[in-house]
Amino acid sequence: MQVLANARHERFAQSLAKGLSADAAHTAAGYKPSRGNAARMKAKESIVARVAELQGSTAKQITDVRDLARQHTGTAIATLERIAADKSAPHSAQVAASVALLDRGHGKAMQHIEAEVSVYDSLGLADKVTLLAALDEIDGGEAAETRH
Repeated sequence: MQVLANARHERFAQSLAKGLSADAAHTAAGYKPSRGNAARMKAKESIVARVAELQGSTAKQITDVRDLARQHTGTAIATLERIAADKSAPHSAQVAASVALLDRGHGKAMQHIEAEVSVYDSLGLADKVTLLAALDEIDGGEAAETRH
């Protein structure tokens, strides 16, 4: 399939292929915001085919680059070995090369990440009321008494 004749349709399809929502792609293509029009356009056969083609060519390009890079794995490993063993190289270079070799051979080390995440803060008022009512049912109304 070739580039779509309608430039806006082509921009819409390219935006969808990059992962934008239909609404965002519709606006990015130069249209006024309209969920209905965006949904209809996304369902058009020519758009669906063009997005599939674009996503397929992107996957092929990634595979091609990966294959090319893998052809140089031996050279890259040898270079890392040489840098890691070179006593005249800066310590930072030796450490970076050693880490790259270890990561390559054993995988990256697990990292512990702490985060405080509250789903409650992202809820709307109606959902918060429903959640609190459900919690009150679970604990027999004790939570409601502590809030008053």
